[in-house]
Amino acid sequence: MKTKFAILALSTVLLTGPALAQREGPPRPQLPPLALNGQMTDAQIGAALDPWLAGLSRGHVFNGAVLVARNGREIYAAAYGDASLEPRTALNVETRFPLASITKQFTQASVLQLIEAGRLSPETTIGDVIPDYPNAMSRSATVQQLMDHRGGLADFLGPGFRDAPKETFTSNHAYFEFASQLAPDFAPGEREEYCNSCYVVLGEIIERVTGAPYESYVAEHVLAAAGMTSSGYFRHDQAPENTARFIGHPMGPGTEARDVARWHGVSASAAGNSYATIRDVLAYDNALREGRLVNAAHTAQMLHSAQSAGRSSARFGYAGGAPGVNTVVMGNGEWTLVVLTNNEPPTAEAINETVFPLLAGPRPQ
Repeated sequence: MKTKFAILALSTVLLTGPALAQREGPPRPQLPPLALNGQMTDAQIGAALDPWLAGLSRGHVFNGAVLVARNGREIYAAAYGDASLEPRTALNVETRFPLASITKQFTQASVLQLIEAGRLSPETTIGDVIPDYPNAMSRSATVQQLMDHRGGLADFLGPGFRDAPKETFTSNHAYFEFASQLAPDFAPGEREEYCNSCYVVLGEIIERVTGAPYESYVAEHVLAAAGMTSSGYFRHDQAPENTARFIGHPMGPGTEARDVARWHGVSASAAGNSYATIRDVLAYDNALREGRLVNAAHTAQMLHSAQSAGRSSARFGYAGGAPGVNTVVMGNGEWTLVVLTNNEPPTAEAINETVFPLLAGPRPQ
């Protein structure tokens, strides 16, 4: 499945630089100027963003929801566009969106919690937990290598997944059964290469160590712990009301919008596509920055920053993209920007690259 969409599928980028790394796929839309700065009042920020986002929606550039928070407190939230096409329903600020690879954050937090509890270590291998893992070489991959995309596992998002019946992917374990049969791309630790399968295997490790389904463990120990009351691992064909569908343009930019849910498994995996609202994503970011999910050292590890006391001011973000979904979270402790869309990349990334530097200033060199 080496198409442009396949390469984007469930990908994530750590936003520690001034902009997202360029990835194969549609070009960045050219967004109009925005008169915005961090010295504005909350009301002025909303008054600047509303017409700008409305114009992007009218121009069929933006379909999604945006939230801005100052010091962890929401000051602006709005949604524009369609949650679904048939029937046509509108998005709102309480709509649940698929998150693509932002889900990997929840998986990583869960693994680090288990390390803190002494039930795993960074050096625990696949073989220690899954002794019957099909490939002997991959059994030596460690938990740390899997989290760092150095496990060498072949990405499950290939031709086999494209052709597989998507209704069989009903849990992370189902993805694991599929991904674990693939021959590895390289020996563990040999190099770094983006790896959705690494996170699927981490989800299976969580399941085997805790004795609970991956989805249940994360829902209790991460989502609930962060106060994410509207989030979960839903089947897209049985989702709660007010849940966005995957809407894409498979024939290219400017072509007819279509529901592209059939390109995805019906359920999420530990690599991507759990669901959350913009407010729940803010709740997660606050919980992470305030050290309420993992200890201070692991919080710093997740934020790619030095360890700090109190609310972290690390300038850090995370993102995901796939057919019919593009998501970005960016923050520095003072400012948080959440952009969730149910369209393909890169509009959420382009909005982040425009809005966040205006609020927070350019990244220090």
